[in-house]
Amino acid sequence: MKKFLIFVILVVAGYLVYDNLIKEKEVLEVRGSLVKIKEDVNIDAPAIQPRTWGHIEGKVKNISEDNLKNIEIIYKINGKESVAKLSELAPGEESNFKTERVMLTSYEASHFLEKVTYTKE
Repeated sequence: MKKFLIFVILVVAGYLVYDNLIKEKEVLEVRGSLVKIKEDVNIDAPAIQPRTWGHIEGKVKNISEDNLKNIEIIYKINGKESVAKLSELAPGEESNFKTERVMLTSYEASHFLEKVTYTKE
């Protein structure tokens, strides 16, 4: 019974050390949604159907205590990268962002946040 109790204490202590010291803390809170835009139809256009473009619009908030610079928010839309760049965010500051537009192959395009890069000041 003593060995089991010591094992449980070691597991709990290991988890607490990992959670408080080793695991990376969240620095940015990113919320975005896909915006779809159809091109105008022109009778002289070679295409049968107008093309559809998409980009992500949203907000990003610095939830850390450090100034963050050179922020890049990278989304994947239909398998293609779409990037938004911000120069700087102070602690607690929130900013709007808009990624580059990407041509969509279907109107129900898949999209997800791939990664966020930044440098701490």
